[in-house]
Amino acid sequence: MKAVPRTPMRVIPKTPRLQQTTEKQRRDTSDKGRDPVNVFCRVRPLQSDADLTSLRVKNSTTIALNPQDQLLQHHKPHNGAQREIQYIFKHVFQPDATQQDVYASVAQPLVENLLKGRNSLLFTYGVTGSGKTYTMTGNLRHRGIMPRCLDVLFRTISDYQAKKFVFKPDKLNGFEILSEEDALLERQHEMNQRFAGAGRFAFRHKDSDPEIASQASVEPTPLLGLDEDNMYSVFVTYIEIYNNSVYDLLEDSGIQKTLQSKIIREDANRHMFVHGVTEVEVKTVEEALEVFQMGQKRKRMGHTVLNAESSRSHSVFNIRLVQAPTDSQGENVVQDRHNITVSQLSLVDLAGSERSSRTKNTGVRLREAGNINNSLMTLRTCLEYLRENQLAAGNGLAPKKVPYRDSKITHMFKNYFDGEGQVSMIVCINPRIEDYDENMQVMKFAEMTQEVQIARATPMKQDLGLTPGRRKANKLFKIAVNNLNELGIPEAKDLEVDVGLVYSLGPDFPTYQMDSPEAEIKIRELMHYLEQRIEKRKKLRANLDVKCDSFRQMLMNLDRDNLQLRTELASLKAVYKQERDRSAALEKKVRIHESSIDVLNNTLSKRERQIEELTFKLNEKENMLTQKEHEKEKQKKKFSSKLAVESDKNKRELELKLREQRAKLQERMRIKDEKLRLVSNILQSEDLPSLPRSQSSEDILNEKDRGAFTVRTESSVPATRTDIYATPRHGAAAANNRHRRSRSAGDKWLEHRAANPVPLGTIMQPYLKNRKSVTKLTDMKELTAHGATKYCLVSQDADTDGDVETKLYKGNVIPTCGGGAQVVFNDVECLKQKSPVHSPTRKRPSNGTISALGGGAVPSTVTSAQDVASRCNLGIEGHSSKKSKI
Repeated sequence: MKAVPRTPMRVIPKTPRLQQTTEKQRRDTSDKGRDPVNVFCRVRPLQSDADLTSLRVKNSTTIALNPQDQLLQHHKPHNGAQREIQYIFKHVFQPDATQQDVYASVAQPLVENLLKGRNSLLFTYGVTGSGKTYTMTGNLRHRGIMPRCLDVLFRTISDYQAKKFVFKPDKLNGFEILSEEDALLERQHEMNQRFAGAGRFAFRHKDSDPEIASQASVEPTPLLGLDEDNMYSVFVTYIEIYNNSVYDLLEDSGIQKTLQSKIIREDANRHMFVHGVTEVEVKTVEEALEVFQMGQKRKRMGHTVLNAESSRSHSVFNIRLVQAPTDSQGENVVQDRHNITVSQLSLVDLAGSERSSRTKNTGVRLREAGNINNSLMTLRTCLEYLRENQLAAGNGLAPKKVPYRDSKITHMFKNYFDGEGQVSMIVCINPRIEDYDENMQVMKFAEMTQEVQIARATPMKQDLGLTPGRRKANKLFKIAVNNLNELGIPEAKDLEVDVGLVYSLGPDFPTYQMDSPEAEIKIRELMHYLEQRIEKRKKLRANLDVKCDSFRQMLMNLDRDNLQLRTELASLKAVYKQERDRSAALEKKVRIHESSIDVLNNTLSKRERQIEELTFKLNEKENMLTQKEHEKEKQKKKFSSKLAVESDKNKRELELKLREQRAKLQERMRIKDEKLRLVSNILQSEDLPSLPRSQSSEDILNEKDRGAFTVRTESSVPATRTDIYATPRHGAAAANNRHRRSRSAGDKWLEHRAANPVPLGTIMQPYLKNRKSVTKLTDMKELTAHGATKYCLVSQDADTDGDVETKLYKGNVIPTCGGGAQVVFNDVECLKQKSPVHSPTRKRPSNGTISALGGGAVPSTVTSAQDVASRCNLGIEGHSSKKSKI
């Protein structure tokens, strides 16, 4: 790829009032060196040997993209054949490259910068399913960049870590130093919370994932160049940017509670940070990975056509290293927050860019994909503006305003692009020929990113003038003193070691040449060097004066202490005499009290014997009462069994009589119903046969039995209307009734029931797996917000006998084209309870002939067919007949 000349960026003031400040910023920017953004490329292995690839790796820095196969299969050829396009990166990792190779080339220099007090930013970029999360996190067998960085960092600073809570965040992107007493109180408070099971400490060890925690088993080599006279602490934060909103994944809230969005602010040093973010201090790599896994469970993941576990948000895992120098003895941290050095390593896993035509996303997934693409487009726009401003600065043109605030991801890392740290990027590529268009856009973005120049940051550490290696020297001195004490040498207690200030003004002056083109810069460096030496001379003079004053004060204190000790010795002798007399008097009183104590002990023993006797008698009485209670219980059970036997006997006799009476009544009702049916059939027939007046009801029944009359009954069942489901209603949202969700996702039920349902005492209960119960549905969002695929309406009514009848109306929730949903009912289940005792059928007696039939008396003759027909219609059918002929 083409390299842009490293030209200093020129800032043109917009108003005359800012002229002086702008010129100063331009001089500071020109003095610093500039480095390009380090862009690496990693090619994912093909999932199948049958897949075709559209690229090939030429060497360790070059990739050739050849679209000919894709053009032959999917596109028509254009004017002329397209040639392969070559892209050059800092390093290209082939499909067989290991995770260790990626870490050693990309992340290990960033960890070294972290130990030296420099900031670094590393983010992965690529289309969905290209291996970004695998590169950053890894799995059980192959650790990613993040676990390896933590492992190397903790193994390097393992012997130089400060105690917990010595450094405490001040909620404004800075840290403060606590005293040993305050830090001890904080550690005690944390232990109490862990034992009480409250807060974040209650479930940290329970939620550890063995796949991630086991990644700390490999032992890497510690890094060199660590300042052994400093104390270190590691803090981690884990945030995500979802739909252009910032969320804290380590927020101290319940797992089910909705996370609150955070805002991005600027601290006193004009550095961007997330206000109110949770910073967790970790002491081991296992603890750091457990904190990461706790936030990973809250991260938003989703299923798409191209990736089964697709990240729906940008995740940022920050590792902050806080270091401060120790005192002159090398034991405690210097209590001055201005000496603290904070460095940060930001590991960003960007969500993959997607095309809705390939992922087939709808609804929430489509909105997520739109926000992801917008944020990535803003990142690309910001880098393009930075490149254009660097080119414009060399031509004397006014720079453009970089739109960092258009997206949260660019606003958060604004300082890195302005020269506050090193920036690196890993471009992940899926070589399948189907991803050719997306890979082309990714390559263009990577090509443009390498042309952006970032100012090189040079952090300044405070030099207190203390002896280098004082911490190790003090440790060796204590070991030697302990060895002398074990050998029994008493003079070892009086030995002291002096590892205070070094009375030296530093190294020699740097060499420079006045005729060199960098003479102005060298003079500026020399001035800065002289200022440091003058400042150090002042510190040494002040330290010498303090030591002289302290020595003089020590002599005066010794003289004053000697005089006080003599006076105290005389007074102590007088006090000793008084105390000796007082001790003799007290001994006499003690002898008297001892004799009285012996008397009281004898009295106490007598009382104890009396208590034992009374206790024995009480136990005997209680045993007698217990025996009487047992006898009463036996009598009670005996009479209860006799009563139950008699009750069962009486019940069986009554049930036998009841069945006999019921059989008689049913026989009578059957005869009455048969008579009424015969009369009704006679009245409904077109030709009424002539019957002799002397013919009785028994004759009519006999005639019926012989087949004199033919009874014809018809039953009509109303046809079920299915046209209401066949034709859609006007105004309803269009939906596909054949829509069927994937069975692998599982059905989610939305149960709609009354606020106070009648409890069911049945063995078979309605069972809906993975359900959500509601009592009201006032808005369509309540139906779609739960992600339900099934709908169930529970209705409870009383039937004609007064029994409870429960019906479950089931249906499918089908999404509509407008983003809503509709319910299509396809099943009804009925659960009904009946009493085992039969309730008699309620019949309303009629007047005249029906009353006579109900009483068992049948008229001897048929006097008036017209009158009988009208009465039967009124009694049986409930309305009067309109027939005029019999």
